[in-house]
Amino acid sequence: MSDFHLLLMAAAARTADAATSPNTAATPQEMGRISAVPRELEQLPLIQQMSEVLPAADLLFGAAMLIILMLIHAAGVRIATNRMLSQTARFVARPARWRADLLMSEIVFVLLGLHLFEIFVWAAALVHSGLVPDWRAAGFFAANTYTTVGYGSDILPAGWRMLAPIVAISGLFTFGWTGSVLVDLVGRCQKIKDAQETRTSVSARPHV
Repeated sequence: MSDFHLLLMAAAARTADAATSPNTAATPQEMGRISAVPRELEQLPLIQQMSEVLPAADLLFGAAMLIILMLIHAAGVRIATNRMLSQTARFVARPARWRADLLMSEIVFVLLGLHLFEIFVWAAALVHSGLVPDWRAAGFFAANTYTTVGYGSDILPAGWRMLAPIVAISGLFTFGWTGSVLVDLVGRCQKIKDAQETRTSVSARPHV
């Protein structure tokens, strides 16, 4: 049986003894052994290896930033989607190919601005947290990592290197979200063009 299971069994046994004997006060030696269990767990090789691969500071900071970026992206996508819905309804009533292309360009520009703002948020977080002292370096690092292009050299401190994959994960999430919006946009633009084709074919028919 592994050391981890033995420690857990010992802690459970001490807890059970304390629960069955409420009137018996624990001796200082017993209290010392119970309080030493968390420290012994931290010394286990598996726990140490996990903390080396996934540092808690990187995960907490990256998870907080990931939530913030998801909220920002949700607000931006909502603005773009509402604009797309209103413009589609108006353009279908008066269909034209150039209107569909204009709508496509407008929404793509909005989504581009949204991603650039999210890169700025990452850069600001890196600078204000003291991880990257230079705004230009922080922006370039955030942009390359966010777009999963990759960065040539490490600029993060030695204990914060795992933050880079979290930046890349946030980019994967937001770009996937943006891709679903673009698929819907292409369908709506095609709907506008189909409405124009229908109107053109109807108007071209000879009147009886």
